[in-house]
Amino acid sequence: MRLRHIIAAAAGLSLAACDTLDVQNPNAPDAGRALADPSGVQAVAGGTLRSWFNTTQGMEAAGVLTVMADSYTASWNNYNMRLYSSGGIGDPSGAKRGGWENDPASAARTSIEWYWYGYYAALSSANDALRAIRKGNVVIGDAANTKMVETIGVLAQGMMLSSLATNYDQGFIVDESTDLTTLKFSTRAQMRDAALAKLAEAATLAKANAFSTPASWTNGTSYTNVEIAKLANTFAARTIAYYPRNGVENTAADWAKVATLAADGISNGGRDFQFTGDGCVNFCDNLKAWGDDITTERVDTRVTHLIDPVTQKHPWPDPTGNPKPNSADKRMGNGDNGTDFRWNSDQIFRPARGQYHQSEIGHVRYEYATPSDPAGTGGGYGVVPVISKAENDLLWAEGLIRTNGNLTTAANLINNTRVGRGGLPPATAADGAAGLLTKLQYEQEVEELGLGPQPYYNRRRIDGLQEQTPRQMPVPAKELGVLQKELYTFGGAANPTGMNRVAGGSASTVSTIFDDMWSRRDRSHTRR
Repeated sequence: MRLRHIIAAAAGLSLAACDTLDVQNPNAPDAGRALADPSGVQAVAGGTLRSWFNTTQGMEAAGVLTVMADSYTASWNNYNMRLYSSGGIGDPSGAKRGGWENDPASAARTSIEWYWYGYYAALSSANDALRAIRKGNVVIGDAANTKMVETIGVLAQGMMLSSLATNYDQGFIVDESTDLTTLKFSTRAQMRDAALAKLAEAATLAKANAFSTPASWTNGTSYTNVEIAKLANTFAARTIAYYPRNGVENTAADWAKVATLAADGISNGGRDFQFTGDGCVNFCDNLKAWGDDITTERVDTRVTHLIDPVTQKHPWPDPTGNPKPNSADKRMGNGDNGTDFRWNSDQIFRPARGQYHQSEIGHVRYEYATPSDPAGTGGGYGVVPVISKAENDLLWAEGLIRTNGNLTTAANLINNTRVGRGGLPPATAADGAAGLLTKLQYEQEVEELGLGPQPYYNRRRIDGLQEQTPRQMPVPAKELGVLQKELYTFGGAANPTGMNRVAGGSASTVSTIFDDMWSRRDRSHTRR
């Protein structure tokens, strides 16, 4: 099955997951009839936000990328975390990383497939909703509500294309006007630029049309048109900032544009982009369910040493381990009273799998009750941010620093979390660009844990990944097989920079689609 067939069919998959549609067969609904029904079109458009959330926070990819970044750490076999954060099959010592196993015969291929099929399924749904509105002239209640649905459809197009461009070396640019019979690969740069165009269009539409989105779309939070416009700007800033694969590309990025977009982003009159988890039935932040469980994952000693360089040694000191921390940062504290981190002496990872995985520090920021979330977010429940105002602040500050902009403004943006949450001495313009950048990157390490794969993107673009770690994902082997294209991959001993293509596995003509992956996802939380 070619991707264009998956794209054409994916709307039906999204419809099958929407409770509001009355179809005889929920596994193969009449997509044409549903997309002629105004309520069906609205449900499809709204479902794209949930699909992006579930895909982005899925452990299948986000869990793997965050341990590859040495931000979280785990040696369990779940989601291929052990394989991709260790030395690979040929190097169990962990000294050097293995590459992506882009082979249809490898169980580890799922880490490459998750984002590809998840984002393209959601993109297909957005395209179908927009096609119904723009070409089918479907009116959803009234003109204002129709514009709301149209705006979210365009926003979703930008979000999906951005997410694909950030992760893969190439892909397909598809919207409601694309002729699927002429589909061909575009470069990642072309995909990034297409994403930025869609996000700019979404911001323009949102600013021109007053509305509020249904709270059910995020399982609890409604957003005004003004907030959606700011979200589109923040997402565009992220697109530019997280796209670079190395330091050279990072230096060449349009940081002035990042600063401009982030200045009109969610931290300037907007709010966190958040969802409410329902225990991973329909809304699943699986990354937080694992990352904020001190019995399953820990914070890598690379990060804990950054927060407390005196007591927390890196690499992990075998066999004595690290004692309780004594950090000036209130988010760590003494290991008992930190807002974000807790100390636990148990060595939960199997020594034979590499003691470098061990850490005494767990991330608990989203696990415990807060005034805004009395129930806490453990077990996949509760209100969970995915894009935070703090993240936008730091992108804004970074744009200013990297373009010799207003360093006082940059320092104030950094201090929103550095002082406000961490209780640390304030950054000032006197720190200079280099000093501010160091403090900013510290805040990114602490504040963006659990939000998604951002730690990987941040480490990648400053050449902070371990040697041989892949810098991007290839088109999945199953997709290449049905397209009769040569298989390839990134990373490993044959590709120490993680950037150049190397040969992949053997081809296959079997493909898969995201709803099948979703139904087979690991929900047990059982360590392997």
